[in-house]
Amino acid sequence: MKLKLLAFLFFILSNCSVIFSQQLKSPVDQYNKDRWRYTYKKGVKVDSVQLLFNPKMLNILFANKVGTSFGGSNDLSLQKFHASLDADDNSLSIGANFDSRRKDELKKLSWILSAGVKIKASNKFATVYKNGDFQEDNIGSTLKATWIGRGIINFNDKTKDEKKKLRKKAVENNRKELEKKYDAATAKFNTDNLTDFKTSQKLALSYDDDITSAQDALDDKTDTSYIEMAKEEIKYLEDAKMYRCLWDHWYSLELFTPFGENTYNVATDLTTALSKKTFYAFNATASGTTMWQFSNGISTFINLQVSLKNNNNIIVDNISSKPFQTIVTGDNNINIVTESTEGYVTTYNEFITGTVKLEPAIFFLNNTIGLSPAIELNAGEYNETNWKLGIPVSFKDKDGKPKVNFEIQWKEQKTFNSSVHLVGISANFQFGDLIN
Repeated sequence: MKLKLLAFLFFILSNCSVIFSQQLKSPVDQYNKDRWRYTYKKGVKVDSVQLLFNPKMLNILFANKVGTSFGGSNDLSLQKFHASLDADDNSLSIGANFDSRRKDELKKLSWILSAGVKIKASNKFATVYKNGDFQEDNIGSTLKATWIGRGIINFNDKTKDEKKKLRKKAVENNRKELEKKYDAATAKFNTDNLTDFKTSQKLALSYDDDITSAQDALDDKTDTSYIEMAKEEIKYLEDAKMYRCLWDHWYSLELFTPFGENTYNVATDLTTALSKKTFYAFNATASGTTMWQFSNGISTFINLQVSLKNNNNIIVDNISSKPFQTIVTGDNNINIVTESTEGYVTTYNEFITGTVKLEPAIFFLNNTIGLSPAIELNAGEYNETNWKLGIPVSFKDKDGKPKVNFEIQWKEQKTFNSSVHLVGISANFQFGDLIN
């Protein structure tokens, strides 16, 4: 009887010790070991359909692809802070971007809000203050909202079904190898570092309320592992050319509002007294862009812009100012200039111009050099058609983001009185890394 009682007590204690030991390992051990794997696999299944590509991985992939070829002030940028010098309109743009992911790379990039200032430059210098006066006519605010659609990844090769099967198998095999790698790393962390990690977090928490708990810190570590694995899979897809092409699209609305008015001193001829005209250079632009990017390094973009802006004949005709001088006769009949003011010889006319611009572009050699024609239709008092044929060149950083962009252009620009053909270079330089 005593032997049976001792055996029963041993059974109860041994089972309690098992339960207690599992609680000591806690959900943290199991969570940190398996949750990221479970989440990653779960992400591949949508509406009971097994997908080849993980949607959360695709969120990272497409966010990295949008806005990777053009680099003008009106183009898409994901850098938190950005600055660019644009030769097209002689301006310096400085601003900040806020996107819908809120630092969570696993979320889909749905929209971007950009805000900043644009300063007109002259002689390679953007003037903000002059002789103690704020140059508000030189500066304006920019506000831009961009909605990004849901992209599509296409790994099909319609002419080679066997190649499609091989690609699918290769992607699956690579993912299995990644899972083994991250399983091993997680197991090593649980064995070697988990206890010290939890202890250090609890000690820090006792001294500082802002320190996250051990569980929160492990949550962050889990998400970090997930993101690292997703980025490794992206690198494999691109290096091994495991997809045929990517497609995405985005739409933007941008407003430019000047802080102050431009002032023109105008006269119909050099002998007439100057009169002052004020001009507010506001404009609004709606645009849409669609992109196809192939794994062989070729990309195609189509951009359509519709804009409305305040305009005048001085801008359209590119009229240069002339010195208007007040001269008096001094001793010995010597003419003395007592005053000199810059002014424009013209009959000033202000009006609204509506513009539709279509610009396709195709890039080769890993999206470095391309061909970009464009046509611009204007409506209103200025009712002319302009065109451009460009060879864009884009130098990118290690992440594939454009840093230096220039375009060799041949274009026709019409004024009210003439048609001018120009050949030259338009340039844009991004300075995002200097201020991030």
